[in-house]
Amino acid sequence: MIYVPDKENYECFVVQSDSIIRAYEEVPTNNSNINYRDYYFQANYLYRDGSQNFSQYATLPVCISSNEVTDVVYYRNDFDSILIIFLILVLVFFWFPIKLLTRIFKRWSL
Repeated sequence: MIYVPDKENYECFVVQSDSIIRAYEEVPTNNSNINYRDYYFQANYLYRDGSQNFSQYATLPVCISSNEVTDVVYYRNDFDSILIIFLILVLVFFWFPIKLLTRIFKRWSL
């Protein structure tokens, strides 16, 4: 499965290179100008919008099957990094202050 954000807004998905997935708003046809969005999935899904003109003699891209594309967050390739960062933030902002406060109030008790 390939994760693509906002999957429902696009009709055609093409793997451009080893780090770019291009999502077209419509299925490309000859003599048409179609808006697209390039997702850089190895760079935390940054994207770049653009427009592509398909002339009469242009080679049309082959869309990958919609069964291979998903918008479920668990299929992100950086999901493990997100979990590690979340764990560090929980430790810094919750566990350490709670531990510190319990020790301070423990000393002041009779």
